[in-house]
Amino acid sequence: MDLFDLHCDTLTSCCNKGLSLAENELEISLQKGSYLERWAQCFAVFVPDELRGEAAYDYYRRAVDYYRAQAAPPLLREGAELTALRRGERRLCPILTVEGGAVLAGRLERIQTLAEDGVQMLTITWNGENELGWGVSENRGLKPLGREAVREMERWGILPDVSHLSQWGFYDLAAVAEGPIVASHSNAKALCNHPRNLTDEQFAVIRDRGGLVGLNYNQGFLREDGPATPDDIAEHALHFLALGGEKTLALGSDFDGAEMPQQLPDIAALPALADAMARRGIGPQQIQAIFFDNAADFFERRLSSF
Repeated sequence: MDLFDLHCDTLTSCCNKGLSLAENELEISLQKGSYLERWAQCFAVFVPDELRGEAAYDYYRRAVDYYRAQAAPPLLREGAELTALRRGERRLCPILTVEGGAVLAGRLERIQTLAEDGVQMLTITWNGENELGWGVSENRGLKPLGREAVREMERWGILPDVSHLSQWGFYDLAAVAEGPIVASHSNAKALCNHPRNLTDEQFAVIRDRGGLVGLNYNQGFLREDGPATPDDIAEHALHFLALGGEKTLALGSDFDGAEMPQQLPDIAALPALADAMARRGIGPQQIQAIFFDNAADFFERRLSSF
């Protein structure tokens, strides 16, 4: 099985708890994913809303240093590394992302620092307000500094991630960004009316810009009543596929940052998700595209152009 996962909080959990990324009791470890034949994993540094200013940046710095101290492969930097993964010449590509624009501490020059660290995606906000704008807790848009940050991120090759932005913020960002945008871990609002999910119109904007949407396994984003299952994830996939998302759809598990369905306790259980998609009539080529090919194609092209 191949996997390209656009979002997990495992690195942050390991750093905060002093755990090894290689082997731990979390939902992702390098050992638990060892059955995967080709694996690209986005490891997010999650910056909590209570951290602002230099405290937010220092928190990020500690997490990056913690990763570098692990017995793990170097972070992805070039398209050639994904090409090698596609060819089977390597098995694992770790990718660094950041969840929360507070990491910049209000300083645009920090975007260059993040790019030099290898950061590939940055969510503009988490749920609350920061120096760049407002999250889903308040339907307001980007601040002037946020608009400048989006332009600077694109200049340095960091993708703007709209997961956690309000709808107003989403459309502010779409108006400023010139290239593709990503929702690394969001589902369909039409199926589960959660503020973190995407409307069909928002999905269409991402689709038409050549971006990606990663399906989130969080129970609260899958259904409004009762426990969620892998079949619910498959239903969200079918909804987005019906909107023309064949090349847009990917996975964004939110492992180690959310409440998982009982049948998906960790990364080792992912075959259950592939089985659920197959039961819902999603063909093997499309499952492969969702699990790996769409995101791998996207990042390989993008990294090769910088």
